[in-house]
Amino acid sequence: MKVHLTTFNAKYIHTSMALRWLYVVNEGRFDLSFSEYTIKESVSEIADNIISEGYDVVGISVSIWNVALSRELASTLKKHNPDIIIIAGGPEVSYEPVFFVDNWDIDYVVSGEGEFVLGELLDALQNGEEVNIESVSSKFNISNKPARADINELVKYPSPYKLERDNSERKNRLTYFETSRGCPFSCQYCLSSLEKGVRYFPQEHITDNLRYIIESDVKQIKFLDRTFNLNKKHTSDVFDFLVDNHRSGLSCQFEIYADLMNDETIEYLNSNVPKDYFRFEIGIQSTHEPTNIAVQRRQDFPLLSDNIEKIMKGDVIDLHLDLIAGLPYETFDRFRKSFNDVFRLRAKEVQLGFLKLLRGTSLRRDANFYGYKYDEEAPYEIISGNDISEEELDRIRNAEDALDKFWNSGRFNATMNFLFDGVYSGRYFEFFDELGHYYKANNLPRMGYQLEDLFRYLNQFLESKGIDASETLRDDYYSNFNIRPTGYWTEDICKAERKKLLYLIGQDNDYLRKHNLTRKIIEKQTAINPLKDGGYLLTIFLENKKRRMQLVYDSAMTTL
Repeated sequence: MKVHLTTFNAKYIHTSMALRWLYVVNEGRFDLSFSEYTIKESVSEIADNIISEGYDVVGISVSIWNVALSRELASTLKKHNPDIIIIAGGPEVSYEPVFFVDNWDIDYVVSGEGEFVLGELLDALQNGEEVNIESVSSKFNISNKPARADINELVKYPSPYKLERDNSERKNRLTYFETSRGCPFSCQYCLSSLEKGVRYFPQEHITDNLRYIIESDVKQIKFLDRTFNLNKKHTSDVFDFLVDNHRSGLSCQFEIYADLMNDETIEYLNSNVPKDYFRFEIGIQSTHEPTNIAVQRRQDFPLLSDNIEKIMKGDVIDLHLDLIAGLPYETFDRFRKSFNDVFRLRAKEVQLGFLKLLRGTSLRRDANFYGYKYDEEAPYEIISGNDISEEELDRIRNAEDALDKFWNSGRFNATMNFLFDGVYSGRYFEFFDELGHYYKANNLPRMGYQLEDLFRYLNQFLESKGIDASETLRDDYYSNFNIRPTGYWTEDICKAERKKLLYLIGQDNDYLRKHNLTRKIIEKQTAINPLKDGGYLLTIFLENKKRRMQLVYDSAMTTL
């Protein structure tokens, strides 16, 4: 019996940890293989590939981002070969198996952690036995109990992190790593709330596999633990190992519950972790206590924000803070306050997401109570609710687009800080809200633009508000390049005049000697802009591609 496992990843750089665990646990007992695709690939071509290999059983890992494609693949495979057995697994199908058994062209659903359950199911199919297995559903038997794999048994199998087939592509893809499974919290919008308790992998398993990964050419490790810093000793052991085995060019990302951190841990991080080695993702979601109570999310925001500020003062760890729009009891105005509370911390990234009513979650079951209307198709994003209208959510989406383009991109640091230290101080959401409205009112493109277009649009918006940010915009623009850009965000000098001016400056031998420059550097590596008070600003892109130098050229030949 030939068995194949597959899934659609959101991007090429992503990898499926689930497929790798299923493979290493079961490949010794079955003729088993696996493949990964992306959501941009052709389902019909994928189906043709699978059919051509003559597989008897195909397992599809289904997540919120690949629901429609997974259903289409199952249906296409069945049309090609009605006898092929289709098994669906993954977080999307685990908690409402009856829906998928009744509505999809599949034979079985495996709920929960399927490493060992899959083996039981394949055994039964291979031996022609009746399938009556806990955590396996079919049209004849529904099991609503998700499986929990025994971690101490899992680690006896070959490592999913050391597959030879991954060696050639490790440097181009994310490496996902889990040191624990489960979540201690009960956030009612999250599937992790359905997994009770936290189970840890043995420390020897963790260090052995991390050492192998670090010694490879991997560039980023993303830890899958839902709350990485729950257990102080476990956290300390992993952090110590990573710090002791730091390799240049490698970064590690963790989901952190900032309330649980203390001064000792923060001091350790700020004093021992190399800069840009760790990245923390911290879910705040809302600062409105009635909202947090409604979704059963425990949070001490004053403590959390204090800890975040202490981490940021260390200036070694990048922070990514999450918010969710549309949660119960959070009106538009109250969400604006949550946003401003969080953005005040000025983390490197602030992710503004929208509530999704995931299958199996309590919040989806309580949708009528909160007046939620939501998309019936994945990702099940809300359209409106008792506390927030469809128009208000659309307004927040416009603000989110501006947030991603002008803050999270990191391309406008000087200009953003100029605005938020000045006219928009304390009014962070208002800025992104107004900029989002400007985009919509002027029908500006959200995709298909050039970098200089973003600078031009932002400058036009600021000018409409009577704000002059030309100097910081200019500095930000040039900071995005290692060599002199071929385009400019503002045409303060026409191309012909620009070329002529640089030629003339390149002939000024006294100026060149004074600043240790050459005519070639001026003509080939220098950008020029007129200054308001006369003269010109020269931005010189130095040959090592990591530094720029700015000089003023005028009759006094003043050096900045």
